[in-house]
Amino acid sequence: MEQTRSSIVRIVSLVPSATEILFRLGAGDEVVGVTYACDFPPEAREKPVVVYPRYDTTRLPPREIDRLISEAYKKGEDLYIVDRRLLSELKPDLILAQGLCDVCAATPDSVEGAIRSLSPQPRVLTLHPHSVEEILADILKVGEAVGRGREANELVAQSREEIDCVAERVKGLHVKRTFFMEWPDPPFCSGHWVPEMIEIAGGVDFGLKSSPSRRVEPEEIVRFSPDIIICGPCGFGLEEARLAAEKLAEQYWVGETPASQNGEIYAVDASIYFSRHGPSAVKGITILGEIIHGDIFRGVAPRDSFSKIGRMF
Repeated sequence: MEQTRSSIVRIVSLVPSATEILFRLGAGDEVVGVTYACDFPPEAREKPVVVYPRYDTTRLPPREIDRLISEAYKKGEDLYIVDRRLLSELKPDLILAQGLCDVCAATPDSVEGAIRSLSPQPRVLTLHPHSVEEILADILKVGEAVGRGREANELVAQSREEIDCVAERVKGLHVKRTFFMEWPDPPFCSGHWVPEMIEIAGGVDFGLKSSPSRRVEPEEIVRFSPDIIICGPCGFGLEEARLAAEKLAEQYWVGETPASQNGEIYAVDASIYFSRHGPSAVKGITILGEIIHGDIFRGVAPRDSFSKIGRMF
C-alpha cells in the first residue's frame, strides 16, 4: 500500500541510486542523510553524510584498489563506516539500502547494528535489481514507499518510452560485439543490467545478463574479438575512466582486438550512467546507442558522458 506523504518525512539513503530516485520523484526535501558517494543530482551533496568508506582509494591505481578491497573482503572487514551518532540524531522513518553488492555500497547487513540501535525502528527498504526491468520496478517501489506513486509511474512510463525508442531504431542493424569493462586491472566484464543495456542499444556484450560481473583473462577477451571496447570502471567518472582506458591500451593483448585496430575504444561516465541502478541508467542506453551505432544516434548522448579513445597502437 502506498504511504501518504505525511507519514514518511525523514529518509536516509544508503545507496546513490536510491538518492537519485528520491530526488527525481520530488522527495529530495525529505532526504535527511546520504552516503559519501551520493553526488547526483548535485543537490544531494548538501545532505548530511552518514556513511564513509573505510579506505581512501582516490589516489590508488586500479590493481591496488582491487588488492586492497579483496583482502579486506576476505578478512570479513566492513568496507564502510556508519556515523551512528548522526544516524540516531537524524531519526529516519525510512532507510533505503541495496542488497546487490557489498563492495559498491553499504548493505543492510553491514549496518544492521547501527539500524537496530535506532528508536523508534525505521522501515528498511532494500533495492537489489539485476535487470533493466527490475530497475524500473524499484522506482515504482520507492515511489510507493514515499507517497509518490503517481510521479514514479510517470517516470517509469517516460523511461520505457526512451528505451523503446532506442530499441526500435537499432532493429535490423548489424549487432556489434562489445566488451564493457567494469574494472580495468585486473579486467572484469560487466554484469547485471549492463549486458541488457548493450543488447537494447544494438550490441552483444561479453558479460551475461542478470549475472554478476566477473574477472576475466585477457585471452578470453581476445577470443571474443570485440568490435568495441568500453571502459566503464565501477564508480569512475568520465575523466577517471578515460585515464584507465589509456592505461588499458598499453596492455599487449588489447592491440589484438578489432576494437583497437579500428579505433573503437571508449571511456564512459560509469558512476552516473552504468554503475548505479537509477533513472540515469536509461540515459546509459542512449549513450551506448551513440557508441555502438553512432551513425544512427549521433549527438543524442548527454554532454560529457563518454569519450572516444581511438586507435591506440
